[in-house]
Amino acid sequence: MSSRLGGAILILGAVQLIESLAVALPISFFPNYVIGLGATVASVGLFTSSFMVAFALLSPRMGAIVDAYGRKRVMMYGLAADVVLGTLTGLVPSWEWLLLIRVLNGAVSSGAMLASETLLMDLVEPRQRGEASGFIMSMNMVGYNLGPLFGGGIQWLAVVEGLTLLTSYRIPYFVDSLLALVALAVVYLKVAEPERRTPLRAGGAQMGPKVVWTNPLKIIMVNSFINGVGMGFIIPIMVLFYSDRFGMDAVGIGAIISVSGFIGLFASYLAGRMSDRVGRKPLIALGNYTSRLADALLPFTTNITQAGVVVSIRSLGFNTSMPAFRALRADLVPPESRGRMFGLFGAGFTAGSVIGPIIGTWVYDTYRAATFDVVGLQVPGYGIPFFVNAALGLLTTTMIMLFIKEPSEGEKAPRFAAAPEG
Repeated sequence: MSSRLGGAILILGAVQLIESLAVALPISFFPNYVIGLGATVASVGLFTSSFMVAFALLSPRMGAIVDAYGRKRVMMYGLAADVVLGTLTGLVPSWEWLLLIRVLNGAVSSGAMLASETLLMDLVEPRQRGEASGFIMSMNMVGYNLGPLFGGGIQWLAVVEGLTLLTSYRIPYFVDSLLALVALAVVYLKVAEPERRTPLRAGGAQMGPKVVWTNPLKIIMVNSFINGVGMGFIIPIMVLFYSDRFGMDAVGIGAIISVSGFIGLFASYLAGRMSDRVGRKPLIALGNYTSRLADALLPFTTNITQAGVVVSIRSLGFNTSMPAFRALRADLVPPESRGRMFGLFGAGFTAGSVIGPIIGTWVYDTYRAATFDVVGLQVPGYGIPFFVNAALGLLTTTMIMLFIKEPSEGEKAPRFAAAPEG
């Protein structure tokens, strides 16, 4: 990690690690907790969707609040709400209460995430945005990959100690709240927000230029939505694919996903730093074209080893492109509307990730047993979601390469808004 980024970025990275670890804690047992509270198996997806829908709907508004009232303040409110809601999640008496809390959690999480991302871009110099984005992504992935193992271990220990199965599902949420409390204390004590440079209107709305949807920002919005669709397409399909194609169990599938995730982890920081040196678009092209072509190749793999290699290449490509993509967004978005724009991009991504699983699983189920002859090549029907995802990703990446001019060092958006005249 480069010392050039300074202590504040290291602290934000530590907060990101703590938060992602807390978020991922219940992944390995959450469906069982929902069912244990009386919900049906068919309704489990509703709990995930409710969180994501609330996140998508409120992200633009939360982004405006981040611009108006300050990054650190909103981030602290979001973390404090995580402490409370995490505790309540472990205490709920029924699935109805759990569903309500999931909606509230999606709302406050959007504020905390947007505040963290905009604060990061306020603190780091434009020439270091790729490196900082890569570092934060790496910390996020470490927490997200370790979280299920950590949470599952806590739940297992609770059972060993003689607690009931339902009670054992509750215990990790109290640990989740404790981690959020630690993150809140670190932000309060160690993170200082740059001085505000723009005044507030009456009622708290920040003065500044109206958001202008330039062609580059429109393309980035489309790309955010397609990335969300792609993630929604692939995550549930990947599990079904491994099970149907190779007969793998949950442990084997989880091992491949975790290993490929950690391989991608090491690419994030290095690729982000490289994007500061050679430009954003070369890294976006290298990573996105590689990952999308890997999507198209995966259905043609004939054994687990081949599939694991292709998935690892896919993860490597994705994590090569994302720090550069996030840095390019920050280069193009004015600092006085950074929260609002990041909120809109986040809403687009989340909307895609809600739509993707619905369409992807329907397509997969419809064509999973079919085989198509394409100019003499036998194409498996279960590969259609992978092919569609690859085509969409190649299209949007090409749009970025053709229609977005990467700003020069002097044209990049500054860290924060300049002081108003007079």
